[in-house]
Amino acid sequence: MERDDLFTHIHKALRRGLFEVTMLAGATDWADDDDIEQLAARWQPLLALLRSHTEHEDRHILRVLDPYEHQTTDAIAEQHTDLEELEQHLAESFDALVVKPDPVAGLAFYRDLARFTAAYLPHLQEEETVVMPRIWARCTDEEIAAARAAFMAETTPEIQTISLELMLPSLDRPTRTGLVRRMAATAPPEVVKGVLAIGDRVLGAADSAALHALVSTAPASGDLHA
Repeated sequence: MERDDLFTHIHKALRRGLFEVTMLAGATDWADDDDIEQLAARWQPLLALLRSHTEHEDRHILRVLDPYEHQTTDAIAEQHTDLEELEQHLAESFDALVVKPDPVAGLAFYRDLARFTAAYLPHLQEEETVVMPRIWARCTDEEIAAARAAFMAETTPEIQTISLELMLPSLDRPTRTGLVRRMAATAPPEVVKGVLAIGDRVLGAADSAALHALVSTAPASGDLHA
């Protein structure tokens, strides 16, 4: 039976967000207010998602290994500290640029953002290919489910929206279909409606229509049986 993967879906979303915002930063005209606003509209939500994701890992995901081993999570915690320092520098640099746009400082921000992205990618790789297999080897499905429930309970609607906006177009079709099918079968109708609305914004017409068709034929949550 396929086991729950706590990293890959959200990491696909983060990779997409980082790639897109880095390219946009490189193309930003720092003498154009509209360009700066466009970059801010992409960077600031991504920054919030990055911070939320790290907090969820530190508070919940990595903690499921604590009863069994620390060496794996200790290394990841050190990486988080280093990445958070780079992240904070980026946040402060961008805030200063919004107040006082400057092409030279804007180029420096772009380069620092690219450097952060380059440092972040191997971190994601290690979590997916080292940490998650260790969690599967050591932890029960119940422990993994409890970790997911805990961080989902702390996730604000704003972060959920940002996550789905980046995640839905980042997943392959079979994975995206499975994700939305599970939502349609377990989540309240208003939540499913919101997911479909996000899909309408971020997916192509064919992929969006496929999700609507899937939800229209899925059993309601109350119709599910154990």
